[in-house]
Amino acid sequence: MLLSAYLFFELLAFITSVIKYKALKHTRYIYFIPYLFFILIYEFGSIKNWFIIKQSNLWITNITLFIFFLFYSVFIHGLIKTERFKVWIKRFIVISILFSGINMAFIQGFWNLDTITILLQFAVLIAITCLYFYELMNYTDKELRILRLPGFWLNTGLLFFCLGQFLFYSSFAYMAYKKNYDYYVLHLVLSNIANAILYSFLTISFLCIRTKS
Repeated sequence: MLLSAYLFFELLAFITSVIKYKALKHTRYIYFIPYLFFILIYEFGSIKNWFIIKQSNLWITNITLFIFFLFYSVFIHGLIKTERFKVWIKRFIVISILFSGINMAFIQGFWNLDTITILLQFAVLIAITCLYFYELMNYTDKELRILRLPGFWLNTGLLFFCLGQFLFYSSFAYMAYKKNYDYYVLHLVLSNIANAILYSFLTISFLCIRTKS
């Protein structure tokens, strides 16, 4: 039961995005509908072992985390207004994509879990979300009601999610090397907490978007 508890929060975010379709269709948040549908298919398929090839589904995890990185980094790039920040974000994205390809092709491989790439991608997302908050605190030219700002909730949830996942993958290689299989429990706990935060905050961000009259 605990293993798939995070599905509740993912499903809640998806259902909310569909219900709020009229409000979302005039914003970039509309892209969350197909993205969240893809995530639900991946999560459910992973539980049902749909993606097992060569007795492993790590290949689909690599692909999904890469799509996760690309989707959120490009999305937040669109939220940020400061041009020099946008330039740096583009550089981060390009470097991450190039390194991901090199790592997958020549270092850790396609069929193994690309932990180096994953750590880089989460580190970049953490940096990007921090740029968003820095801009929000220093570069806004009008008074904002933060708690009504969809981007605030999105980036807050994403920041906590990435910090939790970065912590796990940082310890994963060491624990696996030491044959300390407590990393299964660590992943179970961190995944549920991180997903609960990300997708509940994402749900709030959808609710903050008002339908245009």
